[in-house]
This record gives sequence, C-alpha cells and structure tokens, in this order.
Amino acid sequence: MKLRTGGGKNANGDPIPTVDVPVRASVIPVSGDTQYSRDASGRTVVYRLVLTDARVESVTKVLIGTQVFTLEGAAMPYKVNGRTHHYEVQVSRTVTA
Repeated sequence: MKLRTGGGKNANGDPIPTVDVPVRASVIPVSGDTQYSRDASGRTVVYRLVLTDARVESVTKVLIGTQVFTLEGAAMPYKVNGRTHHYEVQVSRTVTA
C-alpha cells in the first residue's frame, strides 16, 4: 500500500509533484451490509485501513495495488497509555462498469 503525498501548488503557483510513499497497513474489507446501506448500487468498494504511519493524517488518497482510493474523513488515532498506537481510516473507490 502507498500513501499519495504532495500535489497542489506552491506559493509561486508552481505544481507540487505527488509522491507515493510505501507503508505497511492492514486492509480490512467493510461488510456487505454496511457497504450496501451506503450505496445501493454496490458500485462503491470500501475498506478500513489500520496503520501506524502518522503521514496518513495529511493525505487524501492511497494506492492499494494499482487502484486509487479516497479517504473518507480524517484518520482516527488510537492511543494506548497516552501514546498513539495506530490510526484507522475508511477508504472508498467507485467501481466503473
């Protein structure tokens, strides 16, 4: 899995290139019941990511294999004894026929 960082424009209006940063993560499919209540057509694929890399808080897209997914909301940090243990976030991608 890779986090897509960068992008946009700098203060001079020049484009900032995107960089795909490889990270380790658990990719967990969201159950079908939850998925279908969100998109009745079943054309949206949703996964939950569990990872330890804090850079997930500053990205909006991730790559799983060759497919680009969009983060749904902010990454949620889980703390143990006052320290961040890991982050969880849901990602989705619309499947085109």
